[in-house]
Amino acid sequence: MISEIINDLKAHGKSYIDCNPIFARLRGGDLTRSHYLAYLRETYHLITHTPKYLTIAANRVAENDARLSAYFQKFCLEETGHEQLCIKDIHALGENADTIISGHPNPGVWGIVTQCYFWASQGNPVALLGDAFATEELGAGKCLQVAKLLETNYGIPHQATSFLRVHGSEDKKHVEAAAKAIEWYVGDRDHYSDIVYATQMTYRFYGKVFTDVLELGDRWSKIGYTSHASGEQRQVRQQ
Repeated sequence: MISEIINDLKAHGKSYIDCNPIFARLRGGDLTRSHYLAYLRETYHLITHTPKYLTIAANRVAENDARLSAYFQKFCLEETGHEQLCIKDIHALGENADTIISGHPNPGVWGIVTQCYFWASQGNPVALLGDAFATEELGAGKCLQVAKLLETNYGIPHQATSFLRVHGSEDKKHVEAAAKAIEWYVGDRDHYSDIVYATQMTYRFYGKVFTDVLELGDRWSKIGYTSHASGEQRQVRQQ
């Protein structure tokens, strides 16, 4: 049953993730250090919220679904502080992290973050299992390969790929944990429908995250942006 759940939910990401141009550009040598900085920026803004909405969800379901509450609490502990890996990687690239991450996230991250707060506080918290599955499946399937390509083909130092390497190593067990939790609700049509919908939307928003990274990285590459650039250049660091 677990493998069936994983294969079924993974299928929802094909049109949004597998065909995204960021991967063809990565393999073709058409990205730059600026694109990687843009990725770290958007990822920071995404994962800094994860423990917050998981805590909200865990507290909300504690009385009626202790098993799900415990899952959210455990996942929260495992994800806490991971945004600091992005900061570490930005510093390892010789950049000022405060400057790189300043401002609001772009639309893809905003979509994921706002939907997760909605499910946690207003909608059906069970749906967060779909978001957990999609994000962790992406990490398990892509991160180590991307880290290797960045180091081998782009000269990104090993010490600047810590976020990718940590998540590529840890996320496989998180995918399995999410799938096991999803199995609890397979027989409930409403719950499972919300899980599938959240999975679909997370993949869709993540496709937008990758598009945002390409657009921001292209702009930064064009102006020769670094965090040490002039004040005029800093003003175009996002949208």
